[in-house]
Amino acid sequence: WLSMILVLKKAIAKTGRNCKIYMDLGGPKIRIKSIASRKKSESMQLPVWEGRELVLSYADDVDKEVKKRRRGNVDTLYVEPKELLAMVKVGEHIFFDDGKFEAKVLRTQADQVAVKIVRISTKKPFLKPQKGINLPDSDLAILPLTDEDKANIPFICQHADLVGYSFVNHPADVDLLRQQITKYSIHKRPTIILKIERLSAVQNLPALLMNGMKDEALGVMIARGDLAVEIGFERLSEIQEEILWICEAAHVPVIWATQVLETLNKTGYATRSEITDAAMGVRAECVMLNKGKYIVKTIKTLGDIYTRQV
Repeated sequence: WLSMILVLKKAIAKTGRNCKIYMDLGGPKIRIKSIASRKKSESMQLPVWEGRELVLSYADDVDKEVKKRRRGNVDTLYVEPKELLAMVKVGEHIFFDDGKFEAKVLRTQADQVAVKIVRISTKKPFLKPQKGINLPDSDLAILPLTDEDKANIPFICQHADLVGYSFVNHPADVDLLRQQITKYSIHKRPTIILKIERLSAVQNLPALLMNGMKDEALGVMIARGDLAVEIGFERLSEIQEEILWICEAAHVPVIWATQVLETLNKTGYATRSEITDAAMGVRAECVMLNKGKYIVKTIKTLGDIYTRQV
């Protein structure tokens, strides 16, 4: 991180053009930690199909003997964090791998949850370790600041201008990060960017803004990847419009994020739909691009789109 910061500062000095440094707090990693398959060869790539039942359990709380016994009976996905499955209820939906796989909760027990795959939206129907999990129906009482986040905050306060706050849900979450920033900020305070990526964050957005505006500066990121899975892809267009309206009314700048010109960035050729999607980002104050082989071309294309929009 420090090496990248030094390179950026050299570029700022050489060009005379300022550039802010944004750092992201990862938040709790809700994901498949490992897979215990009946066939050992499938533990890194588990084939699934609609109607298939799987068991979710905790990786840390299950000893090797229990794992071995379960492997002979049923395929098990070990998930993290460990508190997660105590918060789901029968009938709720769970999504895996950015929404490619949808499952429904059938049964819950003390240390495991049985689910059934009800939809697959990929030509490669395999579940893999380290893939993310979304639980839009569940009331997740998980603190958005992890121990790793807290360990990173001193460095962020020293070097960053903005800090992205993942998994923020309630106004009290803003207070939590603000306390940490106050503890380690000496010469400057990084501006908090509220990442709106859960249904609860959308529902609580006015209260989140009111709390965040206690600070001198505040920003909002529409994290459309996770948000689309959480609220349903068919509602994304509507909800991102509402977030823009509310933030405009509050005079809070917005970052338009997730997969902007993604195909162009990876292949060098853009699709019509993503050009239209990128053009909508002109209503935000900032647009986020991911790293890619054709990133310079992507930046030039995005600049060209927005020059024509304004």
